[in-house]
Amino acid sequence: MTRRKIIAAALFFTLFGVVALLPPLVRLSRFDSRFGGVPVEIVYVFAFWAILIIGARWFSRVLPDDETALRHRQDREP
Repeated sequence: MTRRKIIAAALFFTLFGVVALLPPLVRLSRFDSRFGGVPVEIVYVFAFWAILIIGARWFSRVLPDDETALRHRQDREP
């Protein structure tokens, strides 16, 4: 994938994460059941939060360095 496509995917991932954690969407998936004694809404929020962290970690590894930052770093090295 090109750098531009990865950046677009990271932006989409971020926006999707924000929308998925909005309270109205969390309430739509509201059930009166519990998972291991914990309400399903709480399990949903923390599971999705963990997925967002894992995805952010993956994007940080996949995205190449910015060329200007890389050149600036190389200029500083003796």
